[in-house]
Amino acid sequence: MSFGGRLTLLNSCLSSIPIYSMSLYMLPKTIHKRLDKTRKHFFWQGGGIKKKYYLVKWTKAARPKNKGGLGIQDLWKLNVSLLCKWWWKLEACQGIWQTIVMKKYVKDKNIAQLKVKPVNSPVWNDLLKIKDIYLKGRVMCVGNGQFTDFWRDSWCGMISLKEKFPDLFDICNETTESVALFANRGWNLSFRRWLDERQQESVRKLRDMLAPCALSNERDYPKWLGERDGQFSVKSQYASLWAADTEDKNKNLWKAKIPLKIKVFMCLVKSNAILTKDNLSKKGWQGDQTCSFCSTPETIEHLFFGCAMARYCWSLVSIVIGADCRPSSFSQFWVWAAKYMPHHKKIFMVGLAAICWALWRTRNSICFEDKKCRSPTEIICLASSFLSYWAGLQKPQGKLELMMGAEALKNTALSFHPQEAPLKTRAWFFFGRRELASLFLQEIVSVLFALCIPGWW
Repeated sequence: MSFGGRLTLLNSCLSSIPIYSMSLYMLPKTIHKRLDKTRKHFFWQGGGIKKKYYLVKWTKAARPKNKGGLGIQDLWKLNVSLLCKWWWKLEACQGIWQTIVMKKYVKDKNIAQLKVKPVNSPVWNDLLKIKDIYLKGRVMCVGNGQFTDFWRDSWCGMISLKEKFPDLFDICNETTESVALFANRGWNLSFRRWLDERQQESVRKLRDMLAPCALSNERDYPKWLGERDGQFSVKSQYASLWAADTEDKNKNLWKAKIPLKIKVFMCLVKSNAILTKDNLSKKGWQGDQTCSFCSTPETIEHLFFGCAMARYCWSLVSIVIGADCRPSSFSQFWVWAAKYMPHHKKIFMVGLAAICWALWRTRNSICFEDKKCRSPTEIICLASSFLSYWAGLQKPQGKLELMMGAEALKNTALSFHPQEAPLKTRAWFFFGRRELASLFLQEIVSVLFALCIPGWW
């Protein structure tokens, strides 16, 4: 099974099995580690016994796609997001269990004031542990002010008054009162000691902020900041837990219309994680580290851009698009493609993936199957076959452009080396088993149609 198939099965099955339990309990760290170990083993080894290299750290792979990962779910963050939904239901909905919880645990307090206690049930204490994470994503829309904590809830802005004026909170006599109480007192606060000039200035700012606030007869209700409609969703809560991580723009890769296994491959290429010989040596492999096409040490940049084979392939691509230079690295490719193909941005990644995948397939055939590559024309024809195959995934306009580009690329390569056109007898080198079977089936069907054999079906 390819990486694309494993990734799909991992997200749809292995990551979904514990969801019901995670929506009720905070799973222990040991359980999370065992689940991650199982998922990691399946993704990198395919469930087989033979040990294989783990190409990137699991903490990097189990990240959202816009954070540089493969889109594998982080089960701990998913567990927290699922439990936060109970807090939303407690505040925004009404029912029997809400009444029981309010009578037993909340009583006359605000949820921001609740703390973990030994006498509480384990399930309730688990919810209390992730309460602060939930409170960061919701604000209170004040009605009568009876259910909103004056200091701890975010009701006068996006953050709480406790965070805005920590010096005033530390010396205030009323730290657990509701908004309604302070509103009835005309927003007057009492403090344990005299205020210095800085604190007096903070009081003036606080009163200026509270002056336009007015209460009504309606009930206070929560609003979720992660969604436009203000309603809580597990998806937005999960995304907010990744907000502090650095953004990694992979939009061109994951939105490209290419097979999922190729997307995973290109993501590993970007992370410098595929098993080129220099990466194998870092993992303890001892062997010839020279490139399969030349005598230079093999690295990712060399294999896809610096090698003589790669330079020839990119030169042919430059001739096809009318460019007077070729890219020499991945970073240069995007500038080069934007300059010479400004109206075809949607197929940049498709073209790059086709060339890289063709070079990688050819290199692996040389290393592991002891095959020979007579010239770069074979690689170009292989890349052209990938482009033609992937054209079926594009929209009609993009499909036509990709088909024309693939044909032009192949014809240009064969015009320089007409004697090296790939033969059908060598189809196994260029296609996998499924593609080869499909090719043979098409040949048989075309022959039967030509001969018009009655009743062949």
